[in-house]
Amino acid sequence: MDHYPDPNHQERDQHLADRLAIPGDVRPAVWRTPPPQPPGYLTPQLAQLLLDGYTRVGDLVIDVDDDIAFAATAAASGRRHHGLGGDIHLATLGHSAGYIDLILMRWPRPAANPHWLLLACRSLLYTAGHLAVAVSADPSRRVAQLGALYGAADTAGLRSVGHISAVAPTPDKPAPGGTLATAIADGGDPEPPVSPHTDVLIFEPDGDHHD
Repeated sequence: MDHYPDPNHQERDQHLADRLAIPGDVRPAVWRTPPPQPPGYLTPQLAQLLLDGYTRVGDLVIDVDDDIAFAATAAASGRRHHGLGGDIHLATLGHSAGYIDLILMRWPRPAANPHWLLLACRSLLYTAGHLAVAVSADPSRRVAQLGALYGAADTAGLRSVGHISAVAPTPDKPAPGGTLATAIADGGDPEPPVSPHTDVLIFEPDGDHHD
């Protein structure tokens, strides 16, 4: 769905998705939302898009880090929200919570054992729930950090099913009268360096994985 009046936006977002792709991963979907304040948190717009894409009204969502915007948006949109106040409570949650449709957590985090953390999330999701990991990484270390997260998730029995890159809603435009293709053909870079943004990685339990 194209939300932008400028016909170049869709083409520019496709180009940006290519730039933000991680080797071996699915190509990211570019979502234009206001930047979160402070970094690492969600905006109400990003929270709503995430809930609309991976849950329905009445679904149970678990927020490991008690993101304020996510909690408010989940409640306003009819989801059953439960905040944990940190990953220390994942182990005690167990299956008493019932069927969990979505778990949200931030990354990177001061976890002593990322494998244990991701394995705990996988065990709570049964076979059809989703884990959304909101990553706020230094641009210079982004590829390495996301690659490490993918590796840790894979060993925990989680497979990647989605990658969202949430970036600022108003990109710079190509030169007047020009198009993205023209800018590339002229040898220029139609996109400025990608500013810090939020990557949201979506995982689900891998039914073929054996502990």
